[in-house]
Amino acid sequence: MGKLADVAQLRGWRVYRASNAEEALDYICGLATSSSAKLVVRSDQEVFQSVPVDGSLSGMGVEVKVMAQAWGLSREELRQTAARADIGITGADYAIAETGSVVVLPRQGLSRLVSLAPPIHVAVVRTQDVVENLEDVFILRRLAYHQGDRDMGSYMNFITGPSRTADIEATLVIGVHGPRDVHLVLLG
Repeated sequence: MGKLADVAQLRGWRVYRASNAEEALDYICGLATSSSAKLVVRSDQEVFQSVPVDGSLSGMGVEVKVMAQAWGLSREELRQTAARADIGITGADYAIAETGSVVVLPRQGLSRLVSLAPPIHVAVVRTQDVVENLEDVFILRRLAYHQGDRDMGSYMNFITGPSRTADIEATLVIGVHGPRDVHLVLLG
């Protein structure tokens, strides 16, 4: 996790090391308070069983929406909710130490809008999510395919720091096509 933290910080992530779920929740709640968040969207991933952000944020008066059609929202309602959100929180399928990237795979109940639409993105990464390099991600994906996961999806979302572009007069601009502020919460 040390290499991941160092490289991620160089890429623009604000890195926080949480030794347990309570510390992770405290950090996320503090971020919601400091940004005056009223609406938080999150993905429907396994990590939120051990880091129950919904109850903690709701207890502070912050509305939390899980971005999954299974929760009764249409695609358009999901888009509108993500666009209005102050913070988006995801887990990570993989975190690549070599590049400081978080990888989120497509699947039912997971909208990439959570990491793209809100101005602040928080990625919660567990120790078991960390791999050394990009090659490891592709090896693990191939292994999953050969072990029966035939739904490989249509994309992999690689997040390497805040959104940045230099399209206009070669001037670097942060946060134009996605979040301007990204937080990596390393759990464990």
